[in-house]
Amino acid sequence: MRLIDREMTCRRRRGHPLAGLALAAIPAAPGALAQAAPEPPPRIAHASPQHRDENGEMLKRKAAAITLAFTYNSDANADVSGGGSTGGAYLQRIGAIADADLDRLLGWHGASAHLSVHAIQGTGLSGRRVGNILTVSGIEAEPALRLFNLWIEQKLGSRLTVRAGQFTAGQEFAISPTANLFVNSTFGWPGSFATDLPSGGPAYPLSAPGVRVALQADARTIVRIALFAGDPAGRGGGDPQRRDLHGFNGFRFQGSPFVIGEIGRSAGGDDPAWSVALGGWVHFDRFDDLRYDIAGGSLAAPLSSGQPARHAGNHAAYAIADGRLWRSGARSLHGFIRLSASPADRNPIDLYLDGGLALTAPFAGRPNDSLGLGVAIARTSPRRRALIRDQAALTGIPAHPADAEAVIEASYQLKLASAIYVQPNLQWIVHPSGALLGDLADYRDPPGHALVVGLRTSVRL
Repeated sequence: MRLIDREMTCRRRRGHPLAGLALAAIPAAPGALAQAAPEPPPRIAHASPQHRDENGEMLKRKAAAITLAFTYNSDANADVSGGGSTGGAYLQRIGAIADADLDRLLGWHGASAHLSVHAIQGTGLSGRRVGNILTVSGIEAEPALRLFNLWIEQKLGSRLTVRAGQFTAGQEFAISPTANLFVNSTFGWPGSFATDLPSGGPAYPLSAPGVRVALQADARTIVRIALFAGDPAGRGGGDPQRRDLHGFNGFRFQGSPFVIGEIGRSAGGDDPAWSVALGGWVHFDRFDDLRYDIAGGSLAAPLSSGQPARHAGNHAAYAIADGRLWRSGARSLHGFIRLSASPADRNPIDLYLDGGLALTAPFAGRPNDSLGLGVAIARTSPRRRALIRDQAALTGIPAHPADAEAVIEASYQLKLASAIYVQPNLQWIVHPSGALLGDLADYRDPPGHALVVGLRTSVRL
């Protein structure tokens, strides 16, 4: 997308060779030369402040052999009503990011390298208070000093790049530029993928070894495909983030291969009128059935072996559409919609949908602020809910698993300085359903709807 934006911008600046002569022949109005050219209207950023520069963007902006950046991001959140328990939580993440132009440093033509490290402290609200699947904060993670990215990218001609090392699919795949505004993690890497894939898939805070190929087919079309080690945290039980606290377990190359691909097309320009993406992923591991054992009976039955039936492989398809719905002067309204689908017999979330609106320059005198409303719905697999009902019928203890979890987020992002943002936000979480993914012996009805208030701070130096 950035390559598309730059090419279209250069075309506008060059214009037709006779344009300058035509303009020169028109007498200038009195005082016209004294007026400054109007500033271009703000546009939706391709990455949210908390994830900016994590994809090698600094080398595209600066002609330097090495570029360094330090980031600070924090979320102060409080569950003020409903959920598992009311109360607050605070977490922060300090990051160090380095990019190197290997041509300037080593004479390695067309190559660049990227490194990023995160120091995460504090507690996330979802795990501690709310008990939901669609995590309240996009930076929520276990406290740790963690290697995040370590990769080399090689240009092959003017259109093809190959990246190899440790990185995430969530940096380039299944992304909606408009959705980057929001705080809830599901508006980044979709909650369906984070729930269905081993260890949540290659996405923050767990990266994985992989190879990615990207082809800029033309000025408006890009194709990407990547192959990753299938389990970023490596084999084992318990919380994957605790199993791989420091970001090195992925180098064991454990888990069957995970492949993700996407084709994207846009109208072009700095602020494209529209963009669409179609993609999907395939995981080559074996996955447990959510209801039936190897004999075909319910896993809840007293005589069940307790060994789930196994399915060969897993897959999902997704589609994304972003559009500029309206623009007037400095103000613009963008919208997005994104959906995914995967088999219900092996995926806790089989259908997912999100969408929203983002208004730039919502108030006079605030040209760099953004105001947004986003909604996400994650349907719990009917087969998982059927297993809970099987257990309820056998024990005589009623259980009422929710059909879906949803979140509605209202956010206002204020740009206080060139690299300082604050973002008050409000989230309404419907049917927090984290318990549906746990031990069924401990299952109780989902907690009540939760109201969460928060404040995000993002600083880059």
